[in-house]
Amino acid sequence: MKQINIVLTQTNTVISKTLKAVSKKPYNHISISFDDDCKTMFSFGRKITWFPLIGGFVKENPDSGVFKMHPDTKCKIYKLEVTDADYNTIIRRLQKFLAQPNSFRYSFLNLFLIYFNIPLQREYYYVCSSFVTYLLWGIIPFNKEISLVVPDDYNKLELKEVYEGMLTEYVNGKIACNNI
Repeated sequence: MKQINIVLTQTNTVISKTLKAVSKKPYNHISISFDDDCKTMFSFGRKITWFPLIGGFVKENPDSGVFKMHPDTKCKIYKLEVTDADYNTIIRRLQKFLAQPNSFRYSFLNLFLIYFNIPLQREYYYVCSSFVTYLLWGIIPFNKEISLVVPDDYNKLELKEVYEGMLTEYVNGKIACNNI
């Protein structure tokens, strides 16, 4: 058995605050990490830290980029235990993105379609939640199409919550061991 981390976050960027105001949900971004300390995460988001309109597949680090600009980022982290076969499936799917990271684009269109519950999955276009859901499809049961999954849907699953608080405190080991 292997463990992966599902990381829900909420920064104070204008886009993140707007999404929070519209969705009324505490977390509006999701990433996946294969490290216990979540120092390396994968998701869909900004390709340029200061310019939110160019997005795509990103390798995130809590000590750089948007997370560094917003050290007060809140997070909720779930640990998901998967079989070795499921883990290999997730890694194989991730390899597609790692091999050609610039082929993938952030789907701003899907942000609007999700709000109106209109499914649309285009090849090479994802939002953060559709990316993580694509990696976990068939491993975690979802009752909606990949393109309609939002970060808050992960709060409704029976996942093992291991931490909720400041992202910087988690990744820098400043939390009590009983939180894990």
